[in-house]
Amino acid sequence: MILRDGPKRPRYPLALIHPLGPLFRHLPPGLRRHLLYLRTCGRWGNFTNPTLWSEKMAWRALNDDRTILKMGADKLASKEYMRRVIAAQGGAAACAIPETYWVGTSVRELRQHEHQLPARWVLKPNHSSGRVVLVDTGREPVDWERLERVAARWLAPDEEVTVMAHQAYGGARPLLFAEQRVGDLEASPHDVRVFGFTDRAEATTIWEVQESTGSHTPAFTNYRFTETFTRKERYHFRDGAPDEATLLEAASEHVRTTLLEIGRGAIAPFDHVRVDFYLEAGSLWFGELTVYPGAGLLTFNIGVDRERGALWELPDLSTPDPREAEWRALLAETPKGTLQA
Repeated sequence: MILRDGPKRPRYPLALIHPLGPLFRHLPPGLRRHLLYLRTCGRWGNFTNPTLWSEKMAWRALNDDRTILKMGADKLASKEYMRRVIAAQGGAAACAIPETYWVGTSVRELRQHEHQLPARWVLKPNHSSGRVVLVDTGREPVDWERLERVAARWLAPDEEVTVMAHQAYGGARPLLFAEQRVGDLEASPHDVRVFGFTDRAEATTIWEVQESTGSHTPAFTNYRFTETFTRKERYHFRDGAPDEATLLEAASEHVRTTLLEIGRGAIAPFDHVRVDFYLEAGSLWFGELTVYPGAGLLTFNIGVDRERGALWELPDLSTPDPREAEWRALLAETPKGTLQA
């Protein structure tokens, strides 16, 4: 099993002053976000009238508790949402969604389906980020006792809520789920992350795509586009020549068109969201929605931070959401996996 269990907890005495220690979470949310911002960016942020992307993400964390963000933070709800988006775009055959095998709160219950599970599968918490267990019984048997301990810890509130003040994760359903593992190799599939901003005045969607390899030292490629891909920059470049075709440039026109159409549909009701896809063996897979990319604490240079901030038009929180009932319905019930039907 490969376990990714969120950020590493500090030891004493560092824990006494560290954001992930036992004391920081008791500070008021606004002060917590300011201290996190100062620690990451080296400056005091303006969260009242924000202009930078990083400041606007802090504003979202502190002020925006709309149901649409809770739906986006709830992995199972966002899978169902994307299933509808893909169907509406006619792209069901071109963009797959990993099959959900089981949903629940007890790994002991999941273990009852042990002989029905495929050799390779994934366990995730529905209401958090950065936590996953990758299982491959062709390499080693499942350590069910360890899995129970990990899963029990995952069900408790974690740093997304107690430290980062990410309200949307607090509104996601505290569940565990087992799903299909994309790809046949030990390495992770290639990521394609679409940063989307909706310009309501112009009724258009502005995008930036970040493509990365599945390696531990990835090469990233940024694109800025509306209808076509235009390579903007490439950084952390490891192998090959700078003019070498990237994964998306080498992909079929059908894959690129599908990414544009489905990405546009997914982004449309949000003011800003990141849509994560996998590109595996020439096929496109949906991964998840991310409403707090990098916890809003990514270390952009100030120019990129300002540029992305200018693209993001913050919502008027006093305006009713016409799709509120739809988002609530997606969060209303506990779904079942295909092994529970």
